Amino acid sequence: MSEEKKGLFWFIQGNVKVLMYCRLLWSGSTSIIYPYFSLYILALGGTSTEIGLINSLGLLAGMILYPLGGYIADRSGRVKFIGYSTLLYTFAHLFFVIANDWKMIALGQFFSQLLLFYMPAMGALEADSLPPDARGRGFAIMMTIPGAVRIVAPVVGGYVIEWFRIFSGWTQNEALVIAVRVCWSVAFLTGLLVAWIRIRYLKETVRDGETNVELKFSEIPKMVIPAYKSIFESIRWMDRSLKVIVVIEMFTSFFVAMSAPFYVVYAKQIIGIVESQWGLIMFISGLVGVALAFPLGALVDKVGSRKMILTGMLLAPISIWAYQYAGGFTGVALVLCIISLCNSMMMPAFSTIIANIVPRSRRGRLYSLIGERGITISFGNFWGGGFLIFPPAALGAYIGGWVYKLNPNYPWIITSLALLVSFLLILVFVKEPEEIQQ
Repeated sequence: MSEEKKGLFWFIQGNVKVLMYCRLLWSGSTSIIYPYFSLYILALGGTSTEIGLINSLGLLAGMILYPLGGYIADRSGRVKFIGYSTLLYTFAHLFFVIANDWKMIALGQFFSQLLLFYMPAMGALEADSLPPDARGRGFAIMMTIPGAVRIVAPVVGGYVIEWFRIFSGWTQNEALVIAVRVCWSVAFLTGLLVAWIRIRYLKETVRDGETNVELKFSEIPKMVIPAYKSIFESIRWMDRSLKVIVVIEMFTSFFVAMSAPFYVVYAKQIIGIVESQWGLIMFISGLVGVALAFPLGALVDKVGSRKMILTGMLLAPISIWAYQYAGGFTGVALVLCIISLCNSMMMPAFSTIIANIVPRSRRGRLYSLIGERGITISFGNFWGGGFLIFPPAALGAYIGGWVYKLNPNYPWIITSLALLVSFLLILVFVKEPEEIQQ
């Protein structure tokens, strides 16, 4: 059947639709407040070094259980594991609700990222559920729809903080803390709903005969050693292009994590942007990303992943270098719009090339090592990606606090030069796979 008869979005059905709706709900709650996460740390007595430490702790925690998550996804299926792990992850957000100092935020970041070990299963379920000839568009649209809410949410968060400052009679920091706690409470309740939806409506994609262990949570501790042993076997399995992608991801994650938490800090402390303006900038840059995500995803399917990755990787260092010269609201908005454009090129392209290389039977384990989205440029919290990505990212996040303290311009100079090196490595070494996996 031709795509004209199927419809433009014929691939948005079943698991893809459920996953997209869940991300929409998450985006509508967490994105209200995550852009102000670094400011929350500062308001509770932290400094730039504590911002780096907290982000580093989260990344290290994420690393611990990721191989176990990927192993479970391939050996026992995706859906049951995703649903109940989402519930555990949701309860970790209560640390953010009750935080009264930056140390409590550090605990929350550690446990929330530790319990995100179901993400390899989620990435595998997405790749399983999308037809190979529509993966570029599929990954793009799964970014676009939740992104439509994500672009509005920071504006809401900024004005919630402003409202508390104007009408509460509290100091600026007190008002920010109370506003953030209210928003985290909403996110917690939303997480409970998302967990229920995933448990109730997701359908398993691992076929009969492909799993050999029924998922019982009492049996999970017995899977830890086999899960870690599988890391070495998975690395040996990788072909040259995938190994190069992994090396570039590890290299780039150090520098992206180093700078990511400090975009908003730099904007406030150096440029003079207030929270409501930052929320509006997030809206504008997000709108650009949403508007371009689907057409750029379709272009991935048409021209190939490699060309789109190279285009994004060439623009990214230029825009990051320019951030230190932004100068005001318009400049900051322009730079972050270009970064959003780069991400809209790279995310569906990396997701597609990785899914095309990795067979269904290995996706959980491989995604636990390298993630499924390749390189993205974060200008908030860096979300890691896989077991091999977390250590350099954690080190980068920790060092970033000291680098920013040394000179606020250094994160942008160093990150842009590192991304230029990554572009050259992709240009020389990364090729499209000869055989596309289902």
